Amino acid sequence: MSRGWFHKGSALPMLLLCGCASAALSPSPDAQPVPGLPGGAQADVAGVRVVAEVDAWPGDHRVLGRVQPVRVTIENRAAVAVRVRYDDFVLVAANGRRYPALPPVRVEGELFSPMLSMGFSPVGTPGFTYQRFYLAPYFAPLYPGVPVYRRRYLFYDPGYYAFWYTDFTRAVRPSVEVLAMALPEGVIEHDGRVTGFLYFRTVDPDAASVTFRARIVSIADDAATLGGTVLGEAAIPFAVRKTR
Repeated sequence: MSRGWFHKGSALPMLLLCGCASAALSPSPDAQPVPGLPGGAQADVAGVRVVAEVDAWPGDHRVLGRVQPVRVTIENRAAVAVRVRYDDFVLVAANGRRYPALPPVRVEGELFSPMLSMGFSPVGTPGFTYQRFYLAPYFAPLYPGVPVYRRRYLFYDPGYYAFWYTDFTRAVRPSVEVLAMALPEGVIEHDGRVTGFLYFRTVDPDAASVTFRARIVSIADDAATLGGTVLGEAAIPFAVRKTR
């Protein structure tokens, strides 16, 4: 089973709401700031700008403490299209512990014929914003009206979904609000952008710092090509403060 872009020993128990200490994140002093976003920082890689905001969750406060929502904006100014896939995103603590992005939906099926699991109703109004962004085909039933990427490309990782969706549901219910604001998998064309939330395991409050890492992968123009090319990695550092 593939569990994606992380160390296999990183399967840690989810932290649930309790009287225990929790972690508050804020941009590190050496992070590249974003004007007007005190809880956000940014990085640029190969013409792709990535912004991560750790204090932007506007929804049900009970989500906080169960998962760490990070609002992510990806602006593609590169000459090629780039993908959005959950196993390209991870939080890495100073002690090496890794927290992968958790899929908020269950996707099932064979490698080349994935589909959204039964039981997920369409989201009436998506809470993510986009321009020249196209959904991975299996997300189409969840977000009707959002354009779908029609070329042949291998988005789906069965092992990643099988393992990490289970972890997600142990922590938080995939409510309409959580699904509406999630960043879906897909493709950002040249001069496109997308903004939405990624959900991570709650960070260990004893960690000194954590870095948001986004692997930037291009989509080939050749529709017969299933793989992509890694352009680089965006790294955005955040400080961790223990709270009660």
